[in-house]
Amino acid sequence: MKKFKFTIDGASYSVNVKSIEGNQAEIEVNGKSYAVGLEQEVNTLKTPILVRKEVQSKPGENKITAAPVPKSAGKPSANALKAPLPGSIIRVVAKVGDTVKQGDLLLVMESMKMENNILSEKNGVIKSISVEAGQAVLQDDILLDIE
Repeated sequence: MKKFKFTIDGASYSVNVKSIEGNQAEIEVNGKSYAVGLEQEVNTLKTPILVRKEVQSKPGENKITAAPVPKSAGKPSANALKAPLPGSIIRVVAKVGDTVKQGDLLLVMESMKMENNILSEKNGVIKSISVEAGQAVLQDDILLDIE
């Protein structure tokens, strides 16, 4: 299995580990075979301690400002078509004002390395489109509204 050379108090030993099964090992030391019991190795891992200093801010530096809420956030309309999976928009086929029928191709998105055609779920007119080609979307993000 493995061969080792040890020097203990000036004496050299050639050790050949023949087999290890469970907590028993068969070894050969300078040509003489031994059956030995093994104990679990004691690991003394040293984990570094992370020391962080308290952040000191100057007066007026820790001012918090809110970002504007996107139009698509908030309560979605009942006519909203949502992303079925997270992915990215490859192509937007429909345009605002287009009349669509159930089953018409509205856009193509890539999710899990597959292209997915997003079809109209009902007849209607495209009221608004919330995404554009190249945009990443999460599951249930609003893609467009159909009236």
